[in-house]
Amino acid sequence: MRLKIIIVDDNPAVLRHLVSLLETEFEVVATADNGLSGLECIRRHMPDLVVIDLAMPILNGIELINELKNMPSYPAVVICSSESDPEIVEVARQAGALGYVFKMRMSSDLRKALKLAAQGKPFISPS
Repeated sequence: MRLKIIIVDDNPAVLRHLVSLLETEFEVVATADNGLSGLECIRRHMPDLVVIDLAMPILNGIELINELKNMPSYPAVVICSSESDPEIVEVARQAGALGYVFKMRMSSDLRKALKLAAQGKPFISPS
């Protein structure tokens, strides 16, 4: 059985790319273009994993992770962001993200990060 995944990113081109990158190995059950609709999708579909961008309207990635923590059980989170500042990466990890993938490395790192996150193991893209 393939792991269920939801992708949350406000850039339509990136969202399409992420779906095409992941749909061969994972079951992409929904996508969302902002943090609030992402939260609604997660509550509705209860995925195993979520890929979240940091900079989004309505709820940003960190705010979305904080909202997920209010759920009785929530999916493993991998951030996929253009932001590579080590302090921002650490903020995301402290918030609860198991993985952090730089968008410039998503083709090489994202599937690995998701597989590790599904096992409860951390991953950060090498800088």
